[in-house]
Amino acid sequence: MARISDRFAALLTAAGLLGYGIALAQIPPPTGGLAGAQPQAPIGADGSLMQGDAQKIDDYVDRAHILKGQDIAKARAAARESSTPLVRALELNCEITEAEPVGRGTAKVSGKSARLEIYEVACSNGLGYLLVSQTGNAPYATSCFSADTTHAEEVAAGRKSDMYCQLEANKDVKGMATRLMSGATITCAIRTLRWLGASTASHTEYTEVACDDGRGYLLRTAQAGSEAKTSLMSCKEAADKGIKCRLTDAGPVAKPVSMDTFKESLAANGVTCSVNQSRLVGQESTRKRYVVEFQCPEHPEGIVAFIPTGDNTNKFETMDCAHAVAQQVLCEFTAP
Repeated sequence: MARISDRFAALLTAAGLLGYGIALAQIPPPTGGLAGAQPQAPIGADGSLMQGDAQKIDDYVDRAHILKGQDIAKARAAARESSTPLVRALELNCEITEAEPVGRGTAKVSGKSARLEIYEVACSNGLGYLLVSQTGNAPYATSCFSADTTHAEEVAAGRKSDMYCQLEANKDVKGMATRLMSGATITCAIRTLRWLGASTASHTEYTEVACDDGRGYLLRTAQAGSEAKTSLMSCKEAADKGIKCRLTDAGPVAKPVSMDTFKESLAANGVTCSVNQSRLVGQESTRKRYVVEFQCPEHPEGIVAFIPTGDNTNKFETMDCAHAVAQQVLCEFTAP
């Protein structure tokens, strides 16, 4: 049987079997009242994948050889039956409409021999995934957007690439993105797209889309373990949040709001505080100032700061924890 290709190793890397590394860009905390809001999760900034040490997959059989001489309808029905428990185990937001076997083989996982089964599934919500099942270990999934980008990179590097989405509903990723974007009432003749990265905290991923008219968007879709709805953000909005689109020039990227931003704001406003601990309480509904609690030796009674950022012209304020109660802010670092 054939040995695993570099492309299959790349798929396993993207799926998580070999691990992946993504450069991260911080998104500002969400708006809203003082309801304990926390900063949103970081997302990938460049989508780069670390190859790492490729697992050796023996007895590897690819899609074409699995389907050769088979009744395609029966093979797909069997793949759908086998994929259904994987989707459940992954908590993947996917009602399977089509499925097909992609590959199988044996690998050493955590020092033990494991049987791998790979399937492609198309979902009723318009998304598609490649699923990796491994005996004795948790399954993994990678989206068709991610697989398509890695496939293109492999081809451009002159390497054989056969591990990408090929079901009728999945193979045109531009069409997939167009359909998903139409749900957001966005009309875009897609020139090109590229998987951008993922948030491990929210289990979502981002694909950058460039339109023929020069506009660009980030398409946010669910990964395994997420019930997140598909959503859209323009590259201009992304730049304002500190995320740089790569296919569209949306202007300079704003400095992301972070805990360092809040500490710098204290110093800029003449507040001396050698911060030991800090906590984002939330953001005001009306004035949109961030509310942050600090613990520092200069303020043993505790200190709460109301911090405007960017073009917010509202006043910077601080108060001790006793007075912050009147603003419905309860300190956690200082005993009442």
